[in-house]
Amino acid sequence: MEPSERWALRVDDEVIVVEFPHGTGLSPDDAEALLDRWRTTTTDRPIDAVVIVVRTSRPCSDAGRRALRESAQIAVARGVERFAVVGERSKRRYLKRTIDIDGVDVEAFNDTAAARGWAESPSAAAPSVDTST
Repeated sequence: MEPSERWALRVDDEVIVVEFPHGTGLSPDDAEALLDRWRTTTTDRPIDAVVIVVRTSRPCSDAGRRALRESAQIAVARGVERFAVVGERSKRRYLKRTIDIDGVDVEAFNDTAAARGWAESPSAAAPSVDTST
């Protein structure tokens, strides 16, 4: 894992996990750094799914919104079909709308463990899946 001040990105097996801790905000430079890391990570190995964990309550910046949308497009171009999003209810809804790309299954979760379980095995039912939008 290579943490920055604003986010952390790691690969567990064939699942990318991106975490945005409390108080995270993405400047345009932070967003570019995240996209650069994302491109490198998705180029070097096969990726089956993505888990995005947003613990911050700060509103998403334009740079953050652009980085999220572009990272989803990069992942889809490399064959990723599943995105799990974890965060408070409003963040989950926002992330699902932003990642809304044809052919991509996006599920919202209350906790990271359930999201990881679904990302690793999409047919597994996770009891803490939040189906509300």
